[in-house]
Amino acid sequence: MTILLYYALLVVWLPLLWPALRLRGWSRAWLLVVVAAGLLATGHEVRMLFWTVSAIRLDILVIAVVLVMLYATAAAVMLRAAWRKSAAALVAVVVVAGGGMSYGWIEAGRESARLIEVFDERDALMFEAKFRDLDTYADYFEVYDARPTFFPVGHWENQGQGYFSRLVVNPRGRVWAFYRCGDTECAYHSANPGLQVVGDPAGKQWDVTLDRPAGAPMTVRIAQSAPDRLTIEGSRQPASFTKTPPPIGPAPARRSLNYLGPFSAVECRGQHARVHQLWLWQEETRLYAVGIFATLLSGRRADYVSPILMGDSVVDGERWSFAWSRDGRSGTASIVLAGADGHLTLALDGRPEERAVLTRDAVFRDEAIELAPLTGKADWDHWFDVVLVGHFSSGDVPAC
Repeated sequence: MTILLYYALLVVWLPLLWPALRLRGWSRAWLLVVVAAGLLATGHEVRMLFWTVSAIRLDILVIAVVLVMLYATAAAVMLRAAWRKSAAALVAVVVVAGGGMSYGWIEAGRESARLIEVFDERDALMFEAKFRDLDTYADYFEVYDARPTFFPVGHWENQGQGYFSRLVVNPRGRVWAFYRCGDTECAYHSANPGLQVVGDPAGKQWDVTLDRPAGAPMTVRIAQSAPDRLTIEGSRQPASFTKTPPPIGPAPARRSLNYLGPFSAVECRGQHARVHQLWLWQEETRLYAVGIFATLLSGRRADYVSPILMGDSVVDGERWSFAWSRDGRSGTASIVLAGADGHLTLALDGRPEERAVLTRDAVFRDEAIELAPLTGKADWDHWFDVVLVGHFSSGDVPAC
């Protein structure tokens, strides 16, 4: 609606041509200035629409404010020249368009503030989930491998200054480097192959490349100066780390959900692959599901794939049935679990029914989904109400 009101402001100069040609003196001159400003703004918008790519249009706010002020002065000029009806009509247009755009900007500001709160809570939930209990910590960071290693395995915490707040290194040389984001901590993780020894292995120095959510990867050097001491260089600030126990609570919360894992099926359709994937959790006679149903290029990396929160279902015999309607997308699905397989029947947005046999495998691995809490329906619902806001999954689509 805001953009439509902006377009309405862009063409208000057209009706001003008639009084501009009929009036004389400074009144005519000023109206012609306002018309020229409106014409320039319209030309600028045409150029932006057809010849310029711009994701953030801050210019719209500036142009709208300037046009509203100029149209207000034009209304005053026409009122002074006894063009009362035209002046009243112009004032009405300016009030409706300007007021509507102001309301839209206020609502956009409120939504932006809400999203910032949601994203901050999502970061906090993700950090807490990785350390929620010893089993989750060991599974997520893959620290259960007991083979001998020269890597500085363990949880390392920065007690002083520096960009990174903590490190986790597993026996395979994978590294998670945490940094402060708001009131919590977010993490970079190492790209393959992880820690790479520098010089003599006895020197205990390694280079590692860290993948970041945005921007180019970062390469840093980690050195172990003592059994309980690490240093890191190459980041924004050098830092020293001390080996400490991970921040895991002493008593894990009682679990009522059982995570069944991901189930997927891939059907080749020429150069494309139709991917069905479900993440499933079971609580006695209730099943919870998140799904991805997408047609993607086979053999390619798929980014920006939206998972669907399917909700929960009570078992009817051997069948669980789901129905959802969110963000303009609706669908129904039924699932029958048989041994290691799942039989899916799916209908999306009124399209023909699809059937697929799902196996215990994953095309998409997504920690935002797989770290969901197992403590009960309320926590599970809240988790996905938060973490799926603005969230996309990524994965490598099998070649057909």
